[in-house]
Amino acid sequence: MVISIRKKADELKQKGPDLLTRPVGRLMYQSIRAMLEHIREGETLVLDFQNIKVIDSSFIDEMIVRLVLDSRNGEIPFYVKLKNISEIAEINIDMVFRSYSNYKNKKIVVLTENICQNSAFFIGPLSDREREIVEFLRINKSITQEDIVKYTGSPTGEVAGILEGLDALRVIKKENTGVFFAL
Repeated sequence: MVISIRKKADELKQKGPDLLTRPVGRLMYQSIRAMLEHIREGETLVLDFQNIKVIDSSFIDEMIVRLVLDSRNGEIPFYVKLKNISEIAEINIDMVFRSYSNYKNKKIVVLTENICQNSAFFIGPLSDREREIVEFLRINKSITQEDIVKYTGSPTGEVAGILEGLDALRVIKKENTGVFFAL
């Protein structure tokens, strides 16, 4: 499911290239949340920010953070991916995600369709090993735990924990067969 944030903002009478404030974020979240009644389990929700220049921390907290948390904790698990985010929006999202992760002691990460300023295809705090695995998977499209053990030289138990953690963060997809897929 792809949602144009610009079109959604226009529907909600939010004009201009910026999305600011908690009330606007809350309004956008509620509108998108209503659309998620039609999302299928395991589907990726792509939020397209084309023609949006700035989103502030309050908006991010009310919309993006809540959608990412819903993707993990809702009745129907889904994935969230961002597309066409501006540099300033990326900086603000990263700052909010890092603050949230530090304050709550729980990581929050989102994938992106475009490479970010951190030279990766995600925003949020991942360890170097997690980052390496996400990038390896993005390039290879699907992997097994054994593939990662061979690639990294890390012990099986450590790799299993990292893969389970990345799946719980909703940045990789795990199939029942034990194969992991890129979004």
